[in-house]
Formats: sequence, structure tokens, C-alpha cells
Amino acid sequence: MEKEKFDEIMKELRSTQDQLKSDREALEAEKRALDQERAQYASNPAVQHNQVLGEQLRNIITAMKEKRAIVLNGAGAVEVIGALFKVFRNRTSILDGLRYFYGPNASTKIPVLTARPARPARVAEGVTNASGDSTAALGNTSLDPETHFSELAVSFESLQYLPFDFEAQLREIFGDAFADDMANQVVNGRGKTTYYEFEGLFSSVPSGNKIECAAAGAPTIVDIVKLALTMQTKVMVNPTIVISPTLYAGITTAEVKGYEVYKNELILNRTIEGVRIEVCGYAPTATSANSIVAVGFDKGDYAVGVAVDLTIRPVTKTGDTNTYYQAMMGLDGKPICANNVFGLKAISG
Repeated sequence: MEKEKFDEIMKELRSTQDQLKSDREALEAEKRALDQERAQYASNPAVQHNQVLGEQLRNIITAMKEKRAIVLNGAGAVEVIGALFKVFRNRTSILDGLRYFYGPNASTKIPVLTARPARPARVAEGVTNASGDSTAALGNTSLDPETHFSELAVSFESLQYLPFDFEAQLREIFGDAFADDMANQVVNGRGKTTYYEFEGLFSSVPSGNKIECAAAGAPTIVDIVKLALTMQTKVMVNPTIVISPTLYAGITTAEVKGYEVYKNELILNRTIEGVRIEVCGYAPTATSANSIVAVGFDKGDYAVGVAVDLTIRPVTKTGDTNTYYQAMMGLDGKPICANNVFGLKAISG
């Protein structure tokens, strides 16, 4: 009887041992699979991007707490600047769709390739005298970033009790500051010769591309249609017309016989003949003679140069509990193909 009981116990013990061995092998297999996934995850460029970005943002936060200056450059700055520019483009649609070029620092000229490569031409078999497209060019312009400045006041309490998501907030804060400046300069920039600004759209219309409005004063739907159709003569990937909200409101409320279909398209789709209408608060509202009241261009033909060199410097003032963080970044912008920029010109009465 005792022998049978002993044999039963040994049988259960062997069964338990076999089960433990099977479980151990399963766990080891899961561990190997997890290690493999972890290695693939760590080598993923997107993961490496987020790790570098997170590290640089933490460096900024640490510097802010310690009230010391920080300069980002190289790979880390590329990640931070890239994150900021995602915020920029989300802040205002005028910045979305432009072409962005990056240089190592604010003193470096950034070469730009035009958006119009040579047009292919059919040739006969064995031809020896084929001619190229003389109108196409590569590297025909460059961007030379100038320093742009933004100041952010941070209270003592904010620094001492930073929220857990301050990294995201930091991007939003500086994104707001620089997006406003960039959008305004893309539209209204007066050039670098005197003002050290972007070459803005409204100041970059060639004289031969200025289209006169049909009548004095504010433009009408007739003028916008004419501008849109004129733009169709060019090959444009993302054709866009920029106009102020004030002038846009006048166009949508005025009745022009025979143009109802265009007005409906404008109100429903914000397009005219397929050309996107960008209502921008930075666009000028003047309608005096010779004023440019709307600009048409291809977003892919406007280049923004970014110097991958971000400096954030703290400044404190006597009797002030705030710390003022001065952020400086090198920026420049201009149309790559000026001949593809068209403008509506107001006329005299």
C-alpha cells in the first residue's frame, strides 16, 4: 500500500517537473522574442528620433530650471527644430505646403534647388544634337538666414512646479511665437536689403505678373477668377491665392451677375477653378491705386531656410519673479520661382 502511494507521489512529482520544464522553455522563448522586438524597436529611426528629441527637450527644461543659456546644434537641434516646425505648420495654414531647407547654422548660405527641373523632350533614335531646356535651372538661388528673436516670460511657480507634459508645452509655446512671425513674413516680408526680412509674397510680384482689377476699389469675384485662370497657364502643384479676410468678405457678399457658379464654389470649397483660396489675416487690406490686393503662387515654389542652431537665453530682472527666456533662430524665405508669383493690382478711379 505504501509502495503504491510512493509511486503515485513520484508520478505527480515527475509530472510537475515536466510542467515546470515546459513553462521554463516557453518563458525563455517569450524572452528571446521580446529581446528581438526590443532590438528592432531600438533600431527604428522613428524611435531614435523621439529619443533624441526627448533628450534635447529635457536639456532645455533643465537649463530653464537652472536659469542658464542653452545652445542646440547638430543632430539634437535638427530634432527640436523639426518638432517646432510641425507646430508652426499646424498653427497657420499659410506655412503648410511650403518647402523647408535646413542649414547647419545661421551664418551658412542654404542652396535651394528649383521646383522646376528640365522639361523632357522627345528625340529621334540616334540623335546627336538634342537641345536642353534653357529655362530650367538647379541651384539658382540661396537662402541666407537672419536671426529671429522671441521672448517668453516664465513665472517662478511654473519653473518650480513644471507639469509632467512640459516638453509638449515647450514645443507649443515656442511654436506659437515663431509661427506668427514666419507667417507674417511669408506674406508681408519686405526683403533683406533694408529690413532683414523674408521676401514676402506681396512684395515679390514681378511687374509683368501684375493683373489689373476690372474696377477701382476692392477686388470682386471677376478679378479672382481672372487671377485663377491666369495661374492655370503655369504648371503648379499646389496653386494658392492669398487674400485678406476683409477683402474676401466683400467678394462673398457682392452680387456679380453671371459669376454665381464661381461664388458658390468659393463659399463651399474655398477654391476658384481648382485654385485654393487662402484667407490670411496677415494679407494687406489697402485698395488704393497700384496696391496688390491678392497674390497667387504655388506653395511648392516658396522656400524657407532654417538654420539648425537654436539658442535659448534666460534673463532675470531685479524685483521681477519671472524669468525671461529669449529664443533666437536663423530664418530666411523667398519665392524660388518669382515668375510664378502673380498679383491682383488695384487701379485708380
